[in-house]
Amino acid sequence: MMFMRQSEADQLVMAATTDIGAGQIESAALRLDAALRLEPGHLLGMTRQAEIASWNKEYTRTFALTDAVLAKEPNFAPAWYERSVALWATGRIKEAVAAAARAHEIQPPNPTFRLRLAQFAAWTGAGETTLKVIAPLLENEAYDPDNHAAAVSMMGELAIAEGRFADAMPYIDHALSLRPGANITRMLRGMNLLRLGRFQQGWDDYAAREVIPALYPDSPRKLAKAVWRGEDLTGKTLIVTDDQGHGDAIQFFRYLPLLRDRGAAHIVWRTFVALVRLFAESAPYATVLNGVSDEAFFDFECKSTTLPRWFGTTVETIPATIPYLTLPSRRKSPPGRTARRRLNVGLVWSGDTRHMRDHLRSIPAEQFLGLTAVAGIDFHSLQHQVRPPDLPALQAHPSIRREIETASDFADTALLIDKLDLVIAVDTGVAHLAAALGKPVWLIVDVAPDWRWMADRTDSPWYPSIRLFRVTRAEGRRGAGWRPVLKRVATALRRLAAG
Repeated sequence: MMFMRQSEADQLVMAATTDIGAGQIESAALRLDAALRLEPGHLLGMTRQAEIASWNKEYTRTFALTDAVLAKEPNFAPAWYERSVALWATGRIKEAVAAAARAHEIQPPNPTFRLRLAQFAAWTGAGETTLKVIAPLLENEAYDPDNHAAAVSMMGELAIAEGRFADAMPYIDHALSLRPGANITRMLRGMNLLRLGRFQQGWDDYAAREVIPALYPDSPRKLAKAVWRGEDLTGKTLIVTDDQGHGDAIQFFRYLPLLRDRGAAHIVWRTFVALVRLFAESAPYATVLNGVSDEAFFDFECKSTTLPRWFGTTVETIPATIPYLTLPSRRKSPPGRTARRRLNVGLVWSGDTRHMRDHLRSIPAEQFLGLTAVAGIDFHSLQHQVRPPDLPALQAHPSIRREIETASDFADTALLIDKLDLVIAVDTGVAHLAAALGKPVWLIVDVAPDWRWMADRTDSPWYPSIRLFRVTRAEGRRGAGWRPVLKRVATALRRLAAG
């Protein structure tokens, strides 16, 4: 039997593929550049470049590269797959599902394409498709044990997507018994355990995210002698880095006083530019900044998302002293409403489009702004960025005040929130901000919200002033969307305005 010898370009692309799997993105990019100099039209090489572009959130480049590949070969399944990932990440959900389906249609045996389509179907209310797509993998334990375990995990993920959080656990536990090193599955279990209130094991499993290459490609340089894992800090220096989104940063900033109480000589909190001024005002005993110099070095470093784990946080011991953020101005809103003052309500209807499940937390403005039909209320937009499709709906409600358009950061937003009686929001950073300031917040969440909002609660142990309005499982099953829960919010708002 004769075998075709791989070209040098093929070898470079295969090596780059291995690098990507290990999170070595810079090395992979160099190999792909070399491969494409040797063979400019290399389809898989161009597709791997598209994959790297998505890792770097350069989705315009992903689309350009996959367009070029598919123009040459319309049935090149890997390009359809990479395109589906970028479409999902940019909120083009229907197109993403269609692209994933096309990849699977071209190469049905490919388990990666099969699992991606199953996942997309699970999170778009098409559970029957998920079950159909993964059925062959569930039946092939002996032949393909790794992908069998991934399919079992997908059964758990489907249960979570449908709001059946307890039902998910046997599947995820079994998947991890088959593949203990499956860190994505372990992180999934961690988030679900936290959702169910089982914090101790939940934090341990959630920590698996720190070794998932897709979440931390090309790890940043070491900033300290050691990673902090709960040690005494007397006389030591520590740098804490916010590693997720604005909301996460605000949520975990509450742990800064606890670090101070451990005796740290100096604490640096590295955060996003938009939070620096607010955090610095709230913690004058620490240094808050967006970046550190090349010479900076500390005794300890850690990510802010690890702090609950190292403090052994349980549902009962969540640091919930509210407010823990300080306004940049000493002005305070009047205490409560007088009979002659109208209710002032802030509105936030969408978050960051780059969130992987943004379609399950952001609500179209055309639907959300129906709340402004409630009489006797002055409404204020707290929407920092208005998406082009939402702009006509906002413009159709000229009575909504838009002082938010003058805000340059979260400190400015905090001053606007301070003047309000209530904030109604989806799960985004502004909701965390308002709740951390102690402002009443009505938070609208999907049937399968982020872990921090837990399961079957109308309140939050993280923020005493939050009231949760949830899409019910029955509404999720029948694809009712956001309208029923918005109707419940409107009813509660009328009662508040009347009282």
